[in-house]
Amino acid sequence: SSDLIRNINKEAYKKMRYLWDNSCMVKRFCQWLYEEWSENFIFVCQEEMVKGTYVRFEYKLRFMREVMVQYLQHRLLKWFDENQRIFPWREDRATKYQQIVSEILLQRTKAETVAKYYDTFFSKFPDWNALANASLEELEEIMKPLGLYRHRARRLYKLGEDIRRRGGRIPGNENELRDSGFIGLYVTNAFELFILRNRKPLLDVNMSRLLKRYFKPGDFIDVRHDKEIQELANDIIEVRRCKELNWAILDYAALVCKTRNPLCGECVLNKHCKYYELSQGDVTEESE
Repeated sequence: SSDLIRNINKEAYKKMRYLWDNSCMVKRFCQWLYEEWSENFIFVCQEEMVKGTYVRFEYKLRFMREVMVQYLQHRLLKWFDENQRIFPWREDRATKYQQIVSEILLQRTKAETVAKYYDTFFSKFPDWNALANASLEELEEIMKPLGLYRHRARRLYKLGEDIRRRGGRIPGNENELRDSGFIGLYVTNAFELFILRNRKPLLDVNMSRLLKRYFKPGDFIDVRHDKEIQELANDIIEVRRCKELNWAILDYAALVCKTRNPLCGECVLNKHCKYYELSQGDVTEESE
């Protein structure tokens, strides 16, 4: 690795030092490394620069966090392109209404279950107007196959009431969204992501589990009250392919970083994953 550092051409090294020495540009430094030198060079810099005596300590944690963020974004988007799950609400033909209502149905329910039920619901309530005119009893009846039907029906009914109150309109900006029937961190984030086109995380227990394991293993806290995870999730999805990265994290949490028996050995993130690092330490201790 030292030979690689010495063999960098002078112009590249000069740019690297300029970005590195400006603390406000640490994120750009990491982005530039990925663009110019790939993930292998990031590893070299992690070993040679962060541990070097000429790097101030306060940069160390910031640099390592940015390395981990960039690595997760890069690896999961690549994984998603090859392994994404196919669902009707993700298709290009899905309406904004179908996307948002699907996210409400997905809460505390497996995506595969909602996919099977998708046509049943949207054939009866195909748009905002149909939902706004639905009675609570009708919604409870159609929600029964999904479970938690009273809770889901009340949420959708309140949403319909809000649409009626607005004369059939949905919120057009963040201020209107705050005063609307779209309630809850997950649903409001979904609305901003799919309708207002803002970069927001679909932060639920699955995304929280993956981020917690990768960055800082520990006790899980309700995502509504875990400000650290909320901040981290907002940082993670700051990419051009924000929607796809959200789906990538959710798919990866369902298929690889599972609640029980996660597939750590075949995980594309295990190079930097703190949970994997700790689990390997436990294996080593047991073998000794």
